[in-house]
Formats: sequence, structure tokens, C-alpha cells
Amino acid sequence: MQELVKGIADFDYQLVDTEFDALLLECQRIHQMRPRYNRMMNYYEGYGYFQFLEKAPYLNVLKEWSSTGIVIGPFFKQSKLEELKAIINSIYRLDGPLKFVEGIVADYHDIDPEKEFLLRIQEIKETLQGTSTALLTRIDLRVQHANERQDYEVAAQWWENYLTVQRFLRRNKQLIQSMQNQSFVGILFEEGTYYCYLYAKGELLNRVVYQRKPSFSQAQKRLEKAVPLKTWQRLKAKTTLDKQDVDLFPIFFNYLNRHGEVKALPHLN
Repeated sequence: MQELVKGIADFDYQLVDTEFDALLLECQRIHQMRPRYNRMMNYYEGYGYFQFLEKAPYLNVLKEWSSTGIVIGPFFKQSKLEELKAIINSIYRLDGPLKFVEGIVADYHDIDPEKEFLLRIQEIKETLQGTSTALLTRIDLRVQHANERQDYEVAAQWWENYLTVQRFLRRNKQLIQSMQNQSFVGILFEEGTYYCYLYAKGELLNRVVYQRKPSFSQAQKRLEKAVPLKTWQRLKAKTTLDKQDVDLFPIFFNYLNRHGEVKALPHLN
């Protein structure tokens, strides 16, 4: 702290309406200035991506975005992705030579092994994109089978894997929706005023104020109307989130889930 104070030559401040606005502004400034001592919102380099390839190694964790294969992310944080990758590999048998995974297709002998493999990859992608719970179901079956064998130590390990995947999917549910062109409207009530925010593709696009509580659709219509067409065109062309975008995500959703309301809505334009 003393070293920080010694380096201060001058300071300025900016007044905002709410604590939430202060947190949003802080995140923006930290990304712009990359200060030495503000580490909490300055570590997005640690985020990572999942990559799917058509040949071994089939599932990888990347530090940076790649145009090779199918890439999903960024997710927080890279060590968690490695843990999830190990669980996925243990269920779908992606390490080493291609092996049959029971239950993907009705009869393994009636389908080409490579096509069966593509079905595995599709199931994993759907899980990570939040449209399938197949991975959780498969882990739960492992728990049940281990319990039936009275191998409770193995059952406990598989149950821990289940919780790891469940926490990951729950934590990243809204982040995954953000990657899929989903808009979010947040409403925060403070001191007789309703502050409404529009979030899409990892960016805070607009804020409006109401004296009476609006419906989410009313707030969305007014919020989106003020966003320039060029911004919507830019967001539509934005196929991936930047790592910097992910830092704003927990601030927006965690704060509004605790102190206000937030809802996913289809884009009006």
C-alpha cells in the first residue's frame, strides 16, 4: 500500500448514480488502464476455450482463440476447463484409439465408427452450449452402477465429477446464452428510481431510468431503440466473445441477481 501511495501524483473521480454503475465503470477503466494493483478484473488472460478437432487429440483446452476446428468459450478459468476435459474424456473415451461408448447409438454394429464418434462430439458440444444434459445423465449412471457394485469409493468420485460439471454448466449458463446472440435486460431499484440496463454479446449497450417500474419488454424496447444500427450490425458480426468481455459478465449478472432482476429476452430488431 505504501508503494502505491508513493506513486500517486494526482487523482480524479467520477460521480455515478449507483454502486452497480461504479462497478461497471471500474471494470471498464481497469481494462483500459491495466493498473498494477487491480488484479480482480485484470486476469482475463487466465480464461480459456474448448476446441474440437476431427482427429486426435479430439478435445483440447486453449489459451487463445483458434480458427481451427470448433471453438467454444472463453470460460473462467483454464484450470477448471482442464478438470472438465478430464471428466469428458473419461466418459466419452476420447483419449487414445477410438473406442465404443455405449448408449450413443442403439446398435454400434450398424453405424460406422467415425459417424458414431461424431455423435459423441455433438453430444459434448450440446452440453457445453447448454442445450443438453446428456453428460450429467451419463455420470449419474456411473454413480448408480458403482453403488450397485457396492464400490462406494468409486461412486463418491463419480458424484464429485457430477457436481463439478453441474457447477460449471450452472455458472456459465448465461455466459453461454450471451455467445448465442441472446440479449439481457437488468432492472435495479434504488431510492425510488428504476435503473434499466441492456447487455448483449459481452457488452453493456445502454442504460435508461424510470420513475415507475417498467415491464422487461417495455425497458427492452426503449433500451434497444437508442442503440445505433451500426452497433447492432457490429454485434451480429461478432461471432465470439473476447476475454475482456467475460470480466463484465459476473459483475452484471451476479449483482443484478442479488440486488435486482435480470432476464434473457429475444432481440427485437
